[in-house]
Amino acid sequence: MAKKRNTKRIIAFVMLFALLAGAAWAYSVWVRVYDRADDDYVRDPSIEETPGITNILIIGVDAAGDVGRADSIIVMSLNEATEDVSLISIPRDSRVEIPDRGMDKINHAMAYQGISLMRSTVEKLLGVPIHHYVFTNFSGFQNIVDSVGGVTLDVERSMTVRDPDTREQITLQPGVQKLNGAEALSYVRFRRDGEGDFGRMRRQQQFLKAIADETLQTTNVFRLPQLMENVARYIRTDMSMSQLARFAKTAAQMDMDVINAIQLKGTPTMIDRVSYVRLDEEFMKETIQRYLRWEQGAETKEG
Repeated sequence: MAKKRNTKRIIAFVMLFALLAGAAWAYSVWVRVYDRADDDYVRDPSIEETPGITNILIIGVDAAGDVGRADSIIVMSLNEATEDVSLISIPRDSRVEIPDRGMDKINHAMAYQGISLMRSTVEKLLGVPIHHYVFTNFSGFQNIVDSVGGVTLDVERSMTVRDPDTREQITLQPGVQKLNGAEALSYVRFRRDGEGDFGRMRRQQQFLKAIADETLQTTNVFRLPQLMENVARYIRTDMSMSQLARFAKTAAQMDMDVINAIQLKGTPTMIDRVSYVRLDEEFMKETIQRYLRWEQGAETKEG
């Protein structure tokens, strides 16, 4: 009888030790990920909350370009009541009002005053609160992709992209295939087609859904330590540890096939010899109502 009690105590001790070790490891990752680069951020009081809705600003910078400007601007909206998720991409050359700066390209907000001004600019444009942000370097995703064993993407056409670091050309052929980190990054960077940056936004959304889907595969459980180390190196967020845990739990329950991925529409235009995207106001209004405020009955017309 005493032997059984001792065995139970040993098992309980091992489980407790494993739990504490896991918690310590998770905390060590969060400490490196946590960032409050927007301590001076103050929300405009005219921006109204919608109960049960959480909006997260995802900012991506490509190290191959100007690191001071946002290369990818996406708002992820989570509807707690319906468990629906949307990804709203904003063209980086959109001509918008930047608070205290006037009309300019939206990605310039990042260069002027970092994530704080970018957050305020997106809130002013969309009229909804941005509760949290995630800041990442797309080049870092190359290592994250490799740490989960690659991502499956449907490459819609033949693509050739020169790697800005190695100067090597990477060519992708059409079709559904598993891409390694360098190939996936080339897919995201490609813009030499008729769609330009609009096509690049679409590919960015497809990539984010693919990497999320791959990360949540049970077969990647044993790759979690390497994955989290890469996350700690290349991703920053203002979410607390508990908020990040809740977000991770929500993400684990997502059906990546039914995420609403929307790109704001616009028309390329030249103003004072500078190229901009003039956003389609009506389409943006419908998108906000349907996929950010989650108002029933609102309908966004695609195409």
